Parts: sequence; structure tokens; C-alpha cells
Amino acid sequence: MTNISEKIRDHFAVFFLVIALLCAIIDIILFRTAIPEAVLAYILLINIGFQGILAGIMHWYGPTADKIAEKIGWMQKSPFQKEVAAADAAFGVLGVLSFFIRDNFLVATVIGGSVMLFFMGIGHVLDIRKNRNISPYNAGSVVYFDLLLPVAMIVLLVLWKTGY
Repeated sequence: MTNISEKIRDHFAVFFLVIALLCAIIDIILFRTAIPEAVLAYILLINIGFQGILAGIMHWYGPTADKIAEKIGWMQKSPFQKEVAAADAAFGVLGVLSFFIRDNFLVATVIGGSVMLFFMGIGHVLDIRKNRNISPYNAGSVVYFDLLLPVAMIVLLVLWKTGY
């Protein structure tokens, strides 16, 4: 049987989302923040921000990068992985900053992050169909996360901006 830390590693995006939702609930209760704003702000801080920075570091750093490449079904030591690391880290920084700056900076981060995640999700789907790559970080929860989180962020953004 798989241990809990392995489950968290294989479904890290879900783990970060649960943390974001718990933080949003606390914010809503303690500070009476509007639900769409709180949920969106914490998704950006934790899923896009902290998770993005962590993913950037993990894709960049040698031994960890090799393990991640293997779990995605990529070749190890690919220079492309460093480019993915840079994009992840860049959006991670935007996610953290958007939590504090909010307003249109938050809007821009939602748009950019949604485009990046959605295209990454499409890339996973194409890799699954074309190459039958069902590696843990290419198939499963990561695909749903990459395709559905952008939709959720855009819906939350619209609800927040329209006053719900």
C-alpha cells in the first residue's frame, strides 16, 4: 500500500488546493471577505504562487528534476525542463504578488496563469493520446487540475468583479 507522503507527491496540486480552500474559509470567517475574492486570492497565492515557485525549483534542481522528468515521462536532463522551471517560477512570483497587490494585477495573473495551465493540460492530453504516456505527473489529477483550475479561476474572477 502506498504511504501518505507518496499520495501527496503524486497529487500535489490537489493537496495545495485543499490548503488554499482551508485558508480561504478561515479568511471568510475571520475577515468576512467575499467568497469569490477569498477563494481566488488563496488559489493564486498557494496553487499558482507557492506551488509554482516550488515547481520551478524542483524542475531546475538536478536530482529532483530527474525524478520529476521520469514521473512526467520525459527524458532526463532535457534543457526544456529548465524552461518549464522558469515559467513555473515566474508565474509563482506573480501568484504571490497578486495576493498582496490584488485589483488588476490579480486579473492579469488569473489570465496568464489560466492560459499557461490550460495549454499545459492540453499538452498532457495530447501526450496521453499520441504517446500513451500515462506517467503519474502526465496523467491523472494533474490533467484535471491543469484543465479545470483555469475555468474555476475565471469564474471566481467574474463573480468577484461583478460583486458576488
